[in-house]
Amino acid sequence: MFLNDLLIEKYKTQKRLDEMANHDVRQYFENSHRTILEISKKYNLKIEYGELQGGFLASAYEERSDDVLESES
Repeated sequence: MFLNDLLIEKYKTQKRLDEMANHDVRQYFENSHRTILEISKKYNLKIEYGELQGGFLASAYEERSDDVLESES
């Protein structure tokens, strides 16, 4: 795989953010969202998220986790 300084810095940052979230993907996204809100307020930016078809990611995750737990028992 080709690595350059920018990619190396990206991977270091992702690793640091993952560690800050204690390897919890939900916490990772909450931290990221909070940071985005702070940056948008500081620089007076309007940040818009795309819409997911089929509902919210959180509900899809919860439904999927219930299916996995039921199939494992």
